[in-house]
Parts: sequence; structure tokens; C-alpha cells
Amino acid sequence: MATPKILLYYVFTPLADPEAIRLWQRDLCESLGLVGRIVISKDGLNGTVGGDLPNVKRYLRKTREYAPFKDLDAKWSEGRGDDFPG
Repeated sequence: MATPKILLYYVFTPLADPEAIRLWQRDLCESLGLVGRIVISKDGLNGTVGGDLPNVKRYLRKTREYAPFKDLDAKWSEGRGDDFPG
């Protein structure tokens, strides 16, 4: 049985190539079956993503492995599984 969760997070850090980060984040979310919204700028990352708990945890771990995002501030919320309709 799936446990839907939502991750809300932000990190302010200079990003030299926001487009490369966007592509990486898109691919990472797609590979984990996550949906949501992520704002990426030259000043950092701000997002809300949702999906099955193990996949959201993997997303958070992989994102924090990137050195500029190691101090990413994250909060958890309960999900319903249909939190981000297309």
C-alpha cells in the first residue's frame, strides 16, 4: 500500500546554470514518479513535490547530495495521492 507524502523545501544558494539544474530535477522527479512544482532560479531552489514516501525520501537524499543543496530546508506534509492534478 502506497503512503503518499508531500515535501516542501527551499534552499537559497547561487546557481551558475539554473537550466542544468532544471533538467536534472525534471529527470529525477520523472524517474521517481513524483509530481509537483519546483521554482529554480539563479538564487536557488523552492519546491513542493509529492509521491510515494520511499520515492520522496530518495528525491530528498539525491537532491541533498548536490553540494549547494546540502543545507536544503525541508518540511513534510500528508498527501492524498492526487495532490497535483495535471
